[in-house]
Amino acid sequence: MDKNGIEQAIEVCAAQYELPPALVRAICQIESAFDPWAFRYEPQYKYLLGDKLTMSLTEKFGQMCSWGLMQVMGGVAREHGYTGPLPKLCEPHIGVNYGCKHLKRFYTKHANWPDAIASYNAGSPRKLEPDTYVNQHYVDSVQRAWNAYDAAKAL
Repeated sequence: MDKNGIEQAIEVCAAQYELPPALVRAICQIESAFDPWAFRYEPQYKYLLGDKLTMSLTEKFGQMCSWGLMQVMGGVAREHGYTGPLPKLCEPHIGVNYGCKHLKRFYTKHANWPDAIASYNAGSPRKLEPDTYVNQHYVDSVQRAWNAYDAAKAL
């Protein structure tokens, strides 16, 4: 996938879900380093959608993988209504769409970006103390990248 196709997917999906494109770009950078074919098996992931007793192993393991630019979990994509083959989440226009849909859900729920970013990565904004998330490093990394993209745009 060429860089223009990735940028187009980010711009279109960010606009569709009313998200800052620089934030979506930052999540793509932190999650996959802009590799649309990135995928990772997450053996601890347990939120499978469907009947676990009759689900094929391929489907089970596919839901337990994160896919594409925004590293959307297969189970999360299924939760948001995706019915296609899970490896297609590596296609930027598909994976970024479901990543943005998921991020928007958390922003709508929490009404602030740090909680939404923490939730995108960990499912909820779990905190160790009032101002420190369990995944603080992730939240800080995304916010730094977001700020850098905003600063570059201003030049």
